[in-house]
Amino acid sequence: MATDSEPASKRRKASSSATEDGTMGGGGSYTNYYEALGVDKDAADDELRRAYKKMAVKWHPDKQASKAESERKEAEEKFKKMAEAYDVLSDPEKRGVYDRYGEEGLKAGGPPDRDDDQGAAAGSGAGASGGHPYGTRPSPGYGGSTTYGGGGAGYAYAGDPSEFFAHFTRASNQRQRSHGETPFDGPGGLEEMLFGGSSGAHHGGSKRHRRSHLPERCVSLSCTLEDLYRGRTRKLKITRKSLTAGRPTEKVLEVPIRPGFKAGTRITYSGEGDEAEPGLAEDIVFVVREVKHPRFVREGDDLHYEVRVSLGEALCGFTHDIIMLDERERIKRLRKRAPVSNITTQVIEGEGMPVSRRPGERGDLIVSFVVDFPEGELTEEQKGHIRAAFPKTASG
Repeated sequence: MATDSEPASKRRKASSSATEDGTMGGGGSYTNYYEALGVDKDAADDELRRAYKKMAVKWHPDKQASKAESERKEAEEKFKKMAEAYDVLSDPEKRGVYDRYGEEGLKAGGPPDRDDDQGAAAGSGAGASGGHPYGTRPSPGYGGSTTYGGGGAGYAYAGDPSEFFAHFTRASNQRQRSHGETPFDGPGGLEEMLFGGSSGAHHGGSKRHRRSHLPERCVSLSCTLEDLYRGRTRKLKITRKSLTAGRPTEKVLEVPIRPGFKAGTRITYSGEGDEAEPGLAEDIVFVVREVKHPRFVREGDDLHYEVRVSLGEALCGFTHDIIMLDERERIKRLRKRAPVSNITTQVIEGEGMPVSRRPGERGDLIVSFVVDFPEGELTEEQKGHIRAAFPKTASG
């Protein structure tokens, strides 16, 4: 059993361990920053940079846009934890405090709680004021703030992890220009590193990783249900302010609409908008808007379709053809023999919208029925036929 006099890092190590993805296993409430980044305790700055880049790219929100909401939230937490780990370990002062007292001590503003005599002894070497030898040091605006000693609140990561990563990439690019380093494999830089291509477009509603201090130009992109079902590429002409010589003020962007895209999907073109200064331009964001369809209503990956039938059809059966959304006309034929009512539904598996995050999969087609009852009074002859066809039950 760990005692109170043991360092906080040892107490945490005894109760928890890090998994391969940098998160904590077991019941520990603190993170081992070294294990989160997958480095040794004596890792040099270059090794820390490479490890942070690898983990940040793996969990970057823009790479999770097509995944389920629970997976996106988990990735956002891990992405933030990678930023916090690198923020601490890349700063000599914070790293020194963390190595000595662990995360608990770092965030408490000094050594973990001990009895009064031990606490006084621990702080007696920090100077006449009793403060921590590292003093008070604000971190860069992209990370956390740190206060040590004197009852301060300690370290707390309060930055935006996406801005932190953007700042990291800008610094890496500066090192590349100054020292010939290659922070990202391939010529596409951050875009290619995240998405495996250099087209300039990426998808999703997560926080953006570039030019976060510039406004973005949002453009509504109206799409029919057929567009979202089949997929297509839209060519859209944009006009922009350019301050860089040779940069055209008009450009045609090819915007890919992938099968299964939903309303609200954001398609971002980095740096294609107005330039605030030479070489620094706003992003253009196309936001998908779904046009109302005359036959289908979309709900997630499912399609809803309504069939109106007469009372006679509802009782006696009917045949109904559904014209699907495929580019080549395709008919889905319903043959109903049993009676239907206003609460009857039929689910046809795999005939809904494509699932963009899982190519080859589709949602379902959900068919409901609306029975048109006669509005006027039936004739006696009609009533007689109905009574003959549906005699009273024994309980009636």
